[in-house]
Amino acid sequence: MPAVKDGEFGFNLLVGGFISPKRWAEALPLDAWVAGDDVVPVCKAILEAYRDLGSRGNRQKTRMMWLIDELGMEVFRSEVEKRMPNGVLERAAPEDLVDKRWERRDYLGVHPQKQEGLSYVGLHVPVGRLQAADMFELARLADEYGTGELRLTVEQNIVLPNVSNERLDALLAEPLLQEQRLSPRPSMLLRGLVACTGNQFCGQAIIETKARALQVAREVEKRVAVPRPVRMHWTGCPNSCGQVQVADIGFMGCLTKDSDGKIVEAADIFVGGRVGSDSHLADVYRKSVPCKDLVPIVADLLVERFGAVPREREEDEE
Repeated sequence: MPAVKDGEFGFNLLVGGFISPKRWAEALPLDAWVAGDDVVPVCKAILEAYRDLGSRGNRQKTRMMWLIDELGMEVFRSEVEKRMPNGVLERAAPEDLVDKRWERRDYLGVHPQKQEGLSYVGLHVPVGRLQAADMFELARLADEYGTGELRLTVEQNIVLPNVSNERLDALLAEPLLQEQRLSPRPSMLLRGLVACTGNQFCGQAIIETKARALQVAREVEKRVAVPRPVRMHWTGCPNSCGQVQVADIGFMGCLTKDSDGKIVEAADIFVGGRVGSDSHLADVYRKSVPCKDLVPIVADLLVERFGAVPREREEDEE
């Protein structure tokens, strides 16, 4: 975390955060500060401490947090300090520079750049799946309206930078952006929708994710109106490539028996994950919900926790 100590810019350190099939945990303060020039040496020291002391006997426990649990944070810190080039690791600065009012934002839509007269345009890629024809067309748009550059976001979307403000209207009128295929203005649920590869192409996945994520989101939007973006993440198995633990609502694939006793694809539902200045991991809301039963449950959850309004009531109020 960026922090100033004795007038010098540097970073307070957090260590040990991870997501795994058996356990997930937020990173914890190491009670250490390093100047900007010492970032590489301290990273090397942390990795060497883990290399030298971490478990190798149990694959499920080959994570730094398990070592911190075993040693205690102060002992782990001392091991890192021993491996610093000068053998010294300063204590953390009293405060970091993160604005506690900061809220996580996405890059979708049109936004001004620092360079005068230029803007970048964030395009929503539904569940991160692009076809070859889309890529060729995106390349053409980048060449014609920008500087031949495209950027990818962690939400599986695309940013087209360096667009002259005079050409924004022409870009937004392009068929690819008008077909709702790659929209700069997706709906509140679609804009925060993330899904891992799923069992269509991944041997680890238990359930299909991408098509189902879109289907559930669209069906839910027919039932409720959502006033703000809600991040919904899907992962096909407990490895959590889709990072359901940091989503507002997360779905982790599993199998269960339906009311007829048949084995069907299902999901554990997670609620309450956040990233940003007030970050924390989600809690399990319901386990082993058959995928065919998700739509009404998610709609009710959006009303209860996220201020959504049932479509019938919204129409009555109008």
